[in-house]
Amino acid sequence: MMVSCIGLGGMGFVSKNNKRDKPSTIINTALNEGINFIDTARSYYDSERIIGEAIHGRRKDCFIATKTYLRGANEVKREVEISLKNLRAEQIDLYQVHHVQYEHELERVLARDGALVGLKRAKKRGKIKFIGVSSHHPKVAVKCIKTGEFDTIQIPFSPIEREFIDEILKEAKKYDVGVIAMKPLAGGRILNAELALKFVLSYDISIVIPGCSTLKQVKIDTHIGKGGIFLNENEKKSLFEEVEKLDGNFCRRCRYCENVCTIKLPIADIFRCEDHILYNVTYARNEYKKFKKEVKKCTDCGKCEQMCPYNLPIRTMLKNAHRRLTKGKIEDAIINILRRLNLYEKVRNIYFDLGFPIPKRWENNSEFSNKEDV
Repeated sequence: MMVSCIGLGGMGFVSKNNKRDKPSTIINTALNEGINFIDTARSYYDSERIIGEAIHGRRKDCFIATKTYLRGANEVKREVEISLKNLRAEQIDLYQVHHVQYEHELERVLARDGALVGLKRAKKRGKIKFIGVSSHHPKVAVKCIKTGEFDTIQIPFSPIEREFIDEILKEAKKYDVGVIAMKPLAGGRILNAELALKFVLSYDISIVIPGCSTLKQVKIDTHIGKGGIFLNENEKKSLFEEVEKLDGNFCRRCRYCENVCTIKLPIADIFRCEDHILYNVTYARNEYKKFKKEVKKCTDCGKCEQMCPYNLPIRTMLKNAHRRLTKGKIEDAIINILRRLNLYEKVRNIYFDLGFPIPKRWENNSEFSNKEDV
């Protein structure tokens, strides 16, 4: 696929988003300006349908990528058909297995009756062209690449979340896998979108897909794509000054604190779990279970705070993270069971079809000043 260096993240095109410009105007303006890649997912509410209406009559002008949470071959077969109908398309360019976060999920995807088999059958029938996978977990992402089964890998990558990018890019190059960078503004934390996008594109990735819900954002994206993607030293300095001065206490993943911790707490990984509450709360809490016992061993010595270059109150932050990440045990138990039974997506769709709201922890997180890239 020959795609533009910047694409459109389809999460901005949902009817629940009442702070956006008209999706058809955004999408057609982007297509007119040379952006030709649109990413969406079955789980993005009515995004597929909205995109399908917008590109009607212009299907040849764009590459469409969508995704499914479901892990079984027969379920994926049905998902592909629904996506084709929603998108008003005879073929989908890239179909991805969505949000593979655990090794047991990857094993299920690769099983004899798993999602990969279903997608290969769809590809053989001409329903899809390429098969990809997305993951927020760096180690699982690398394992996905090393299977040699996927054409693309979609990962979060931003000036804040960048510590594993070199390893992922190395393996992607070895296995000839296209790299799609999502969440380049770190969930809306970074306000200078132009510099953040330039930073991401300075790496050897295939495409970056910021969330896009206004014509102003399209203008920024196309300006970068046409005007050159390279970040000069002054721009880089300005970007990281912004990152360092961002409002709110949050971990920049420098890990200096871990070097002096007397009990070797994986502090950055604990705060990473807390960040993921915004995207997938059950996944965040599942991951935190690996560190839960270690956090309780903290001696409260304060050496971590003495070493932190951002003067963060790390001990207080760890206690707050522990409090947030140990809630919802019943919710997590139900969701984990539903995921293992491959029923999660079905139940999730029923929840929203009945008109229940998006959980506030996801939609209106006060820690984020800019929601456009979520």
